[in-house]
Amino acid sequence: MDSSHEVGSDHVPGVLVGIDGSADSERAFRAGMRIAKQRNLPLRLVGTFPKLVVTDAYFVPIMTEYLETSMKETEKMLTGYAERAEQSGVEVTIRASEGDPGGTLVEESHSAELAVVGKRGRNRFAGRFLGSVSSKLAAHGHCPTLVVPQKWESESTDQLLAQPQDLPHDDAAAAEPVSQVEESGPRRYQRREFANVTSDLNFDSEVVVGVDVSDSTAEVVHAAGQAAALLDRPLTLLSAAPLNPAGHWYADSVEHNLKVPNLRQPYAAHLRESAQRVADEFPTVTVRWQFFDGSAPGVLSEASRTAALVVVGTRGHGGFAGLMLGSVSQAVLNRSVCPVLVVPAPK
Repeated sequence: MDSSHEVGSDHVPGVLVGIDGSADSERAFRAGMRIAKQRNLPLRLVGTFPKLVVTDAYFVPIMTEYLETSMKETEKMLTGYAERAEQSGVEVTIRASEGDPGGTLVEESHSAELAVVGKRGRNRFAGRFLGSVSSKLAAHGHCPTLVVPQKWESESTDQLLAQPQDLPHDDAAAAEPVSQVEESGPRRYQRREFANVTSDLNFDSEVVVGVDVSDSTAEVVHAAGQAAALLDRPLTLLSAAPLNPAGHWYADSVEHNLKVPNLRQPYAAHLRESAQRVADEFPTVTVRWQFFDGSAPGVLSEASRTAALVVVGTRGHGGFAGLMLGSVSQAVLNRSVCPVLVVPAPK
């Protein structure tokens, strides 16, 4: 029996959304449908159900019944979402299949411009961690992946607060020291002020992209520029590095002050070049940059508290770079509280 069934066979590159009927996939569906409509792209909805392991012939009839029922229920669920998309004027196809959800979405991402998934909520380990489907797709997808978290509602009624990072209890990352070293210039637009966020780390409603001076970031910055243009938001390029050569936060002041200018110079130069390039590509987007003394995951995760979107690349610095998410991407995805766009490294 065929363990996969789809409605609509055209594989025109469009927006791919993983659907399982949960609140996470509902957020992903709404985001994917909005993007598909704005960019006039087709929407592809994919739902999977677990594969049963048959131990002997006695279970074959049970497996057959399970497969037929699961396929029917999955198609019914996807059809309901598809009807909503069609009512909004979006072209849509669906695929129901048996197997691994993450692997299926990675396969489907070959023929997609963008994949969208939801971020799993808090679990028994007292933190919000990336689910297996989101993690696999972000790490191995062949197109950019947008991970959409649950929207936070502030409990305060008398002051504007930004959401705290998603951290396990007693996580040392909460106390990471972060300070701005250099920026391209002051912002030319208004921002809301948050009672629990400093001015340097307030990226209210901006698109923020992480720029690594040691890697080729042209594709990541380009994707961030596209997102900023699509959302009609300002774009800020961020780089960060611990500037103390000894690896301690409280350095000898003479040695520290002598070496900092040389350490930050390549970052500032790379940020200027990248900002100019994206400004030329997207003339309607307001572009600026900032460089911080601190860890890249710490700065980007902190930026996610107020930003509209954080954009990161997948390449890491370990021996498995290109095979899995880098440490920066993984940390940002786990800790971020705004949507994160993960752009795969060039193959």
